[in-house]
Amino acid sequence: MIELHEALTILATSPVAKDREAIARLEKVAQADINRIIGELENQSTLAEIGLFDSLGERRKATTRLIVSAGLMCSGLSCLIAILFRPNLAIAITPIGFITGSAASSFMLANEARNSSKNNL
Repeated sequence: MIELHEALTILATSPVAKDREAIARLEKVAQADINRIIGELENQSTLAEIGLFDSLGERRKATTRLIVSAGLMCSGLSCLIAILFRPNLAIAITPIGFITGSAASSFMLANEARNSSKNNL
């Protein structure tokens, strides 16, 4: 499938009279030259891609922060519980708590994304 600006370029250079009439109508409605219309389409496409990548980057950062914070909370909680019941195992249990909390948070986020994609279909 070709992009819109390529299709417009093909129509603008086409020897078929109907294609030229269509381009002339487009130029009349837009009150601009076909080259200017194509340039604006390319600029809008670039801006849309930049906006998409920015929002994806922000979402990744927020997801990472959530997973790390859940891991830290679980590691702190497991460390406190270990100190109360088995103080000599507190250092060994803390990383296990972090991994468990991070994995649980990651699993819940993945499950939520899966459910939302099913609802969109």
